[in-house]
Amino acid sequence: MQQDEAFTTSPAQAVWTHLVSVLAVILIGFGLWALGGAIYAAWALYRDPDSIARFATYFLETTHIAAVLPGAAEGLAHYVSWIAVILLLLVLGKLGTWAVGAGALLISGRRR
Repeated sequence: MQQDEAFTTSPAQAVWTHLVSVLAVILIGFGLWALGGAIYAAWALYRDPDSIARFATYFLETTHIAAVLPGAAEGLAHYVSWIAVILLLLVLGKLGTWAVGAGALLISGRRR
């Protein structure tokens, strides 16, 4: 008889469990969306590497590096843009991985 009482849950605990489940699904969805976006952006750069020029132009205009390096500013902005975009894609991928992992931990913790 004591065993049956140990497994009963209160209504507040049931609501909490459902909230955690919804949060887990949202985290997993966000993580998959972020990972898909990173893969899509990387594939777009693979198919059209010249599209990095928009980011390089923005980088060149916002940093005013052309005033410091008049001759080599465009080439430097182009290379720095590639590094920045790759790092941003890595950060997006890591955030997506963390979100999926956290959601999976929430779901697995709920079943214990």
